[in-house]
Amino acid sequence: MTTENFYQTENDAIAAINAVYQPLTGLYNLMWQFGDIMSDDTDTGGGGGGDGASELELDNFTVTPFNSNLSNYWAQCYLGIQRANIAIEKVPNVPSISESIKNRSLGEAYFLRAVYYFHLVRLFGDVPFYTNPISLEEARTVARSPRADVYAQIIADLKQAEGLLPNTYVGANKGRATAGSAKGILASVYLTLGNKTEAAAKALEVINNAGLYGYDLWANYGDNFKLENENGKESVFEVQYRSGGGQWTFFGGGQVLNTFMGPRAQNVVQSSGYGFSIPTLDLFNQYERTNAADSSTIRDTRRRPSMWMPGDKFVSGAVNYTQPASLIGSPNGFNTKKYFVPITNLTGDNGGWTASKNIPVMRYSEILLIYAEAAGRTLGKQYIDRVRARANLNPLPAGLSDADYLAAIYKERRVEFAFEMHRWFDLLRHPNPNYFIDVMRAAGKTNVAAKHRFMPIPQSERDINPNLTQNDY
Repeated sequence: MTTENFYQTENDAIAAINAVYQPLTGLYNLMWQFGDIMSDDTDTGGGGGGDGASELELDNFTVTPFNSNLSNYWAQCYLGIQRANIAIEKVPNVPSISESIKNRSLGEAYFLRAVYYFHLVRLFGDVPFYTNPISLEEARTVARSPRADVYAQIIADLKQAEGLLPNTYVGANKGRATAGSAKGILASVYLTLGNKTEAAAKALEVINNAGLYGYDLWANYGDNFKLENENGKESVFEVQYRSGGGQWTFFGGGQVLNTFMGPRAQNVVQSSGYGFSIPTLDLFNQYERTNAADSSTIRDTRRRPSMWMPGDKFVSGAVNYTQPASLIGSPNGFNTKKYFVPITNLTGDNGGWTASKNIPVMRYSEILLIYAEAAGRTLGKQYIDRVRARANLNPLPAGLSDADYLAAIYKERRVEFAFEMHRWFDLLRHPNPNYFIDVMRAAGKTNVAAKHRFMPIPQSERDINPNLTQNDY
């Protein structure tokens, strides 16, 4: 099969769009190294020594253009963009395709292209930007475009997508992008750009039509992270994984986080557990409690599904596990738990980095918090209070100043989306441009500077494209 003879049937178009989704699996197997480890939420962990060397560079802000994680992140995004560009060009000309599948497929391609560019522009700033299929020769000459131009295309693509995509799916198509997915990501883009008016308006479109899209909060926060609830009512968009396919790779069909974040060498997850992405004590202390000096009095119900702490138990079949007081790489006995699939569930994880649990990109609670932030105290407070109520917390006090209200939003996002790869990008988008520097220096990363807002362009890309300039690093 070639590009010229492939796009003949409706099934060909669907297969082509499926291929546009595929790089998300590799990208989100890497995202924790940027969204979490680079933030004040987690540290590298692992076994010490040279274990996790690339992650340690990110964690300690000593990253260089030779970092393999940067190269992989870049490559997965551009693989998805090239596939989306091809689909956008070819799908309209497929001879035998229904109008509904054509529109859906184009909507998915526009949506995914926007998602990949959003990931690139937030991490690298100005990036190579093109909306048509290009050859290898052309790819070696494309220069970086101003990030304002990239954001303009992201917004245009998401607006296209929301008009083309269906509101819901059934059966095997659940998990594909919907009109609600496009609106939700667009609200996040506007918030990232500081456009609170548009962010609030787009988030409110989703809230006002939540029934149309099938969105609601689970009564129990932990239900978001159960295998049986994948693509459930709180899911706006998530990356689809399956157990099986290629093993021992970030780029197979499975999710690697279960093994990488499982308690190190405790055999409560498949492949032993590596103990990476260790929650910080500062994050742990954000969970509200009735007695500030006693962590056993944490009342925030989000803690238990999110992270392991000493004394936590898991019992299933022959497994009777108690989290120890400390572990190699985790002196406080903390581990990330959101992506946990127990070793006893072989259909959920059959070993070799192949967990089937999906990774959330956006949940409905984020729509509520985007609106709460963008709309401000008067209109928005009821929505953050709704998220807090689900976590067994009281409403925010009335009469908060604008600064205190924003601080409360940031704290709420931190615990609501802990380990969902949002924190670093939240730090960067704060209206105070020095906020991420102040927070990270307070967390002990004293070498953090303004130059760390954007990561180095991978040297492997610059070696083959002399037109790629470099960021300060």
